[in-house]
Amino acid sequence: MYTRFNILLFTIMVFMALSGCSDNSNSRIADPKSAGVQAESPTTITIATTQDSMGDKLDAATYNGTRHAHASVYDALLDYQGKGELSPSLAESWDIAEDGLTYSFHLRKNVKFSDGNELTSEAVKFSLERAVKQEANAPLEISQKLAKIETPDKYTAILTFKETAPQTLLELSQARPFRIMSPDAVSPRGSVEGEFKKAIGTGPWQVGSYKKGTETVLVANPHYWKDKPSSYSLVLKVITDPQARVLALQNGEVDLAGGEMGNLPLENIPLFENNKNFKIETNSSTMSYFLVINQKNEFLADKNIRQAINYGTDTSKMMNGKGAEVRGLFQKNVAFVTDSNQPAYGYHPDKAKQLLEASGYQWNASKKLYEKNGKPIQLKLVIQTTEYPEWKEMAEIFQDNMKQIGIQVDILNQERAAYYNTLWKTKEYDLMIYRTYTDAQLPYRFLSSLFYNTDKVPAVAYQDDLLNGYLDSIAKTHVKAKQQPVFDQIFARIHDEAMTVPIFYMKQTFIHSSKITGFSFGTIEDDPVQWHKLQIEGK
Repeated sequence: MYTRFNILLFTIMVFMALSGCSDNSNSRIADPKSAGVQAESPTTITIATTQDSMGDKLDAATYNGTRHAHASVYDALLDYQGKGELSPSLAESWDIAEDGLTYSFHLRKNVKFSDGNELTSEAVKFSLERAVKQEANAPLEISQKLAKIETPDKYTAILTFKETAPQTLLELSQARPFRIMSPDAVSPRGSVEGEFKKAIGTGPWQVGSYKKGTETVLVANPHYWKDKPSSYSLVLKVITDPQARVLALQNGEVDLAGGEMGNLPLENIPLFENNKNFKIETNSSTMSYFLVINQKNEFLADKNIRQAINYGTDTSKMMNGKGAEVRGLFQKNVAFVTDSNQPAYGYHPDKAKQLLEASGYQWNASKKLYEKNGKPIQLKLVIQTTEYPEWKEMAEIFQDNMKQIGIQVDILNQERAAYYNTLWKTKEYDLMIYRTYTDAQLPYRFLSSLFYNTDKVPAVAYQDDLLNGYLDSIAKTHVKAKQQPVFDQIFARIHDEAMTVPIFYMKQTFIHSSKITGFSFGTIEDDPVQWHKLQIEGK
């Protein structure tokens, strides 16, 4: 039977999959004409991405491909709106039994998949049971606790659980792996263990063509139910180098770039400011950047040093001085975060030095470092810049902050796959810049994936028995009023023990050609833009 420490194994598999675990063949989706779509869209909008979408393997029940590709092709039963709130999507309503064991979903009628077939409870049952069958999904709460799915009629799906599963609705709202796909997407049709053939969803897009490592062309779903189908196609162009993404935007090779899917270096943003040819779009985010602490390090095992690092970090200097005071690990728009339950350390370098001295470290004036028994405090900071080019500047600012309080920091910038291998497997780091997850995955799933600790599988980040107990308490109730005081304790514990070093609260930033109109942000960061509403001026 799976237990919650499998979250770690699950997360490792996810990131290894995202690091390029696919076959070596270039492939194309079947001729769009045979799929009932136009062979060529009259106009295309090209978007820079850091990763291949794996458009030929975009199975809704798996982690193949990118989150934004999943969210473009497949709809969820319900949509995440922020702060833990949900709204109807494919399910126009739902009921939860008083004991928290039964969830009844009432499906929207007259919704069709991209192949023209109707959405029914059969498709919901197939999609969810297929996802539960995937080994990589085993640590998710639905996979662990689901007992059965019943379909009493064409538009009702009833999920019954073996025990309370308070994360059910949040997991169903995420970009994967519980979105709904057609039983015709696999062979034999409707088999939960069938071979994946083609991505067939109810979302605004479908895969028109795919070239591995190069581009994916998304064409409009002619049966899209929420809005009128787009008259454009989207080209998701893979550009792994951050500076190359900037150049591609400048020279018109791409029309739009930014967000987590195609991050642009912060130092290049001024190139597009006050430029009539481009427009910069910004929005709030639930993502935070922070330092993961390896408490196995002899220095970082000392609480005084961990707290000193927090006091010595000037977050206002981050992002070319566009940073601000960071109160805690999570942004204020994350569920269960209040104005008072995330204390801030603030920037107090004198307090940092006092804490170092309290732990027996003395100032060496010639080296300009604190040391004990002739040994200075020296730490290795690991980063990657393929996905997050701004981490280089942040690391250098942090390095200088630490120099000011007498701690030496050496920066190691790793290739993307090596970075995730370091985080999830080898643990060969003292500090790492990392980021929180987004939207419905916060705060519980993120905290569990990083901090939940067992004798068999140690926590990836800081290990603390009291924090473990709090996470266990959250898993036992679906009532928010009972969860809130526990999250208050969790946030206080993370702060008091200085388990992390929060450094920046992200915003979503996209830059696009001024010819692109109709830009609007999506409700979740995994589906950051309402792509189907984009237009090209004059077309």
